[in-house]
Amino acid sequence: MKNILKFIGIVVLTASLCGCSQYLTDTPSVTFDEQSYMMTAAGGQIVIPVQSTGVDDVNIHFSDKSNWEIDENGDMTPKEGWIKIVKVIDNYQTTRDLAEWTSGIVLSIEPNEKTTQRTAYVTVTSFNVSNQVKITQSGLIVD
Repeated sequence: MKNILKFIGIVVLTASLCGCSQYLTDTPSVTFDEQSYMMTAAGGQIVIPVQSTGVDDVNIHFSDKSNWEIDENGDMTPKEGWIKIVKVIDNYQTTRDLAEWTSGIVLSIEPNEKTTQRTAYVTVTSFNVSNQVKITQSGLIVD
């Protein structure tokens, strides 16, 4: 009888631990509503919604080296890029053990004075997970 009760106790304990395991498997995440955004040549501000387990860092990578001054020797000196991070908006809505909420990355985009489009990538990091979104700005249309 003791062995049967011990066996039933082990089965109940195992079943209850298995039921709780769904709460122990939360992992960091970063996702965007869209994978790319298009801006007009006029520039302006844009808010990019981010669903994450917390925004730890935001970086901008320019694909056309527009954030560098290049002299006649090819030497590069850093300068301000055409996109600036204005702020990260947090809107905490805890729904899991590892909190997940919607944030907004507010970007200020300068007007594009050239006729060619330009591209940059905004990378958002949460814990050890990163994801990026593409920002493309059209070039100035010349009549």
